[in-house]
Formats: sequence, C-alpha cells, structure tokens
Amino acid sequence: MRALLLAVALISMQTTLHAGLTVQGPSGFIQVPSHKTVDAKEIELAVHTRMYKVPVTGKDSSLSHMAFAFSPFRDFEFGFQKAIDSRNTANDPDPLINFKVRLPAIGSGELTEIAFGGVFDTNPNNYHTLYFSIGGFGLGWNFGGNPWSGMANYGGYNSKKHEPQSVCLLIGAAYPERLPGERGYRGQFLLDYNGDVVSAGWRYSSHRGFWVDAAVHSKSNYTDFYDYRPLILGLGANF
Repeated sequence: MRALLLAVALISMQTTLHAGLTVQGPSGFIQVPSHKTVDAKEIELAVHTRMYKVPVTGKDSSLSHMAFAFSPFRDFEFGFQKAIDSRNTANDPDPLINFKVRLPAIGSGELTEIAFGGVFDTNPNNYHTLYFSIGGFGLGWNFGGNPWSGMANYGGYNSKKHEPQSVCLLIGAAYPERLPGERGYRGQFLLDYNGDVVSAGWRYSSHRGFWVDAAVHSKSNYTDFYDYRPLILGLGANF
C-alpha cells in the first residue's frame, strides 16, 4: 500500500534530475538510481552522512557514505562507494562497485527513458543488485550473499527467511527539472522508494557543479543490522 500511494504521487511529478549521486553510489534520487547517467567525460563526487543506533548496545553512531562516479562516454557510468563507521574502521561496511547504462528510449519524453545497472557488494556475505528503470520506475533483483548474515542495498528484509527480498520495486522522482545549460541555483524536491523505505528530500544545486541535499526516510526493516535515524545529509560536486 505504501508503494502504491507513492507511485500515484510520483506520476504527477517531472522526473528529470541533474546529476547527483545516491547514498548507495549510482546517480539518481536519494536512495534509488534514476534513468539518467553522469554526463559524459565528467566525474561526480558525493558524501552522505546518517546516524544509526547500534544494535544491542543502543549507542549512537554514524555512517559517512563516500561515492565516486565517472562517465567515460555518453550514457554510461561506473562508480565506487565506501561507507565509514564513526565507531572504528573495523566496523566499516565493505565497498560497493556499480555501473549504469542508458538504453535507447522507447519513444519521446521522460517516461520512455530506460537505464540498466548493477550494484555489487565486495562483502561475500552481502547481496548484489541488478536493476532497470523506466522514467524513474523500475525493479531490482537481489542475488548472491548468505542468509542470516547478509544484507542488500535495495528491497526489504524477509525476517522469516533471514535474507533480503529477491525482487524489489524502485521508484523515484524530482521536481522541478533542471534544464540543460541552465545557469544559476535551483532547488529540487526528491521522493523515492527503494523497496524498503520511502525517502523525501530537497537538493540545491548550482550550474557550477556543486550541490547539497537533505532527506528524511521512513523506518527500515534492517534494524538487526543498522537502526537508522531518519535524517540524511549530503553534498557533492561534478567536474
């Protein structure tokens, strides 16, 4: 029901998004990759920080997600993401590697643009995700990993099977659009659903290539791993 209500809300929104990296690494919305890629020959850097409550002890800690993406040619990007835990480096999650390819559109307009990509976790216990997006609406498939000890970057967690859900719905949108060649500063409202949580936020970007964003999200069902606080803060730049 939550995903259905979000989908209805997003249909009325423009989904064009100026380049900005998500928490998990790929370019897109807040926690969902979009149907866009980083501009050709450009590098994108970003860092997002969020607090979480440590399981068992209940102490507060934070994760700083540092992401890098590069587009060697039009309609393709690859990237790297590393999260750093404020407790100590022994608790840092392993790096993520990602790629995205824009495919030929099936018509004209935002809702006809298609992208296919993947996010791969270098921790053998965790799960990888392949996904596709059509105009900001898509599906993800989680595979690999190990039940009881592994988590995924998209989709909910099946507490009965002790593993992530295999297939997840991915929805994202931004409003208003930033037009090609537009100069000055522009704010955008962001809304997405990554199969686990709904996130809503705001990104403020400049034609000079810098942006900041802030978002809140609903409760995750990965609390056995990270009991996240609802606020995410980020900043980034593209060159």
